[in-house]
Amino acid sequence: MAGKMIVLYGVNGIGKTTQAELLVKFLQAEGKQVSRLKIPVYDLEPEGPFIYKYLHDVKFREKNEVTTEVLQEKYAKNRERYEPELRKRLAAGEWVVAEDYTGTGIAWGLTWGADLEYLEEINRGLYQPDLSILLNGERFQTATEAGHRNEVADERTRICKNFHLLLGERYGWKQVEANQSVEAVSKDIISIVQKTFSQELSE
Repeated sequence: MAGKMIVLYGVNGIGKTTQAELLVKFLQAEGKQVSRLKIPVYDLEPEGPFIYKYLHDVKFREKNEVTTEVLQEKYAKNRERYEPELRKRLAAGEWVVAEDYTGTGIAWGLTWGADLEYLEEINRGLYQPDLSILLNGERFQTATEAGHRNEVADERTRICKNFHLLLGERYGWKQVEANQSVEAVSKDIISIVQKTFSQELSE
């Protein structure tokens, strides 16, 4: 039986990594072959290393400035380039818990001024997750990464949070309140997963 792809969405520093790890542990306890995937895939040439440096290195960003559209094309290409491996894993019965995916690119693309229709077009045809969950709330400041393009501007983060909400309504993402205890957030996420995949989890 094919596996399932579950995506956790939300602004940077909202707790996606912690919750992805907890969800992986839950699914493992349910007897599923499961792993965590972080998108973009930074070590996937040629887009991955560029995206990593562009996001994390201020000097690299200044020397290699690109438009929002060009950057988002690199993100989309990175997802497309990884898709054969993703489909292979799912076809083998593996469950994949992903931090971020196409919706992340669209949300940040909108935040930096790109057009929605354009952003949807460059992501068209990519694998559609079996379940998408939005962690909504205020990011935890202790998680802020100095120098990261999408973490140093609080106003843009607030704008991006609103775009996540709008996209969640547009695409039918489930929503979880992120500003609870780690355990409460995990419980809410697991509840959604159990309801969505009740049959698969009982097998």
